[in-house]
Amino acid sequence: MTIDKRANVDEVVDGIKDGASIVIGGWGDIRKPMTIVNAIARSSLKDLTILSYAAMDLDLLIGAGKVKTAIFGFVSFDGGAPGRAGNFDRARREGTVEIKEFDEYMFSCQFKAAAERIPFYPIRGGIGTDILTINPEIKTIQDPYTNETLVAVPAFQPDYALIHVNEADQNGNARITGDAHFDSLFAKAAKKVIVSCERILEVGEIRHSNIMATYVEQVIEAPRGARPGSCFPDYSFDAKACAAYGKATKDASDFKAHLTAILN
Repeated sequence: MTIDKRANVDEVVDGIKDGASIVIGGWGDIRKPMTIVNAIARSSLKDLTILSYAAMDLDLLIGAGKVKTAIFGFVSFDGGAPGRAGNFDRARREGTVEIKEFDEYMFSCQFKAAAERIPFYPIRGGIGTDILTINPEIKTIQDPYTNETLVAVPAFQPDYALIHVNEADQNGNARITGDAHFDSLFAKAAKKVIVSCERILEVGEIRHSNIMATYVEQVIEAPRGARPGSCFPDYSFDAKACAAYGKATKDASDFKAHLTAILN
C-alpha cells in the first residue's frame, strides 16, 4: 500500500512539542537537515534536548534559545567548513545549557541499545576517563563470564530523528549517496523520523534505501537543505557562509542580528 508522507517544513515543526528530544543526523556540517533546523529556530519551541555529532545545527539552536540540554559526541566544524561554535562555547562557560558529553562511539551506543530494545549497551570505552565522572548516571557492570568491568551505556529513545538525505520517495524510503554515518541507527531508535531530501523520486525508483519507509513519519523535499554544509555529491560546503556564521557567534548581539538575516 502506498502512503503519501510528503509534508512541508512548517507542518513538521508545528507537530513538535516543547521539551522534545531530537537526534539530528549527519556528521559535523555534513548532510545536516538545516532546512528543518532553521524552521525550529524560527519557531516558538523551547526546552529541547538536542543530540548530535554537532556543529552549526546545535550551535544555531542554542543561539536561538531553543536548547535546554545538549548531548553530543563532539561539537566541531569540519575542515571544509571553517567556523566556530561560539554560541555553544558561551553556553558551556555560562552554564545556560545542560551539557552531556560522550565520546563518539559511546554516543552511538545509546541508540544501538534503543534500536535493539535493550536497556543498555555494554562497551569498554570510557573506563578510566572523566566521561564517567561528568556523567555519573552512566554505570559500570561486571561481565558475568570474565568479571571484566564494562560501561553500561543507557538506551536513549529520542522523540524525533531529523535526517537529511539525497533522495526519498513519497512513502519515506530514503537513500544517502555518500557516507550514511549513523543515520540509519538513529532512525531505528527514534519514536518518529522526519526525513528531508534533495529530491523526491517516484515510488519504485529507490531500490537500495539506507532508511526504510517503515521508520519514516514525514518527508520534506528541501533542495540544498543541508546548506551551508555539504551534501555529497550534490554540493560541497559554502565556506564563505560558514566563516561568516562563525564570526557572528563570537558575540551574542552580533549573532542575534546574523540569525535574523539568515532565517528571513
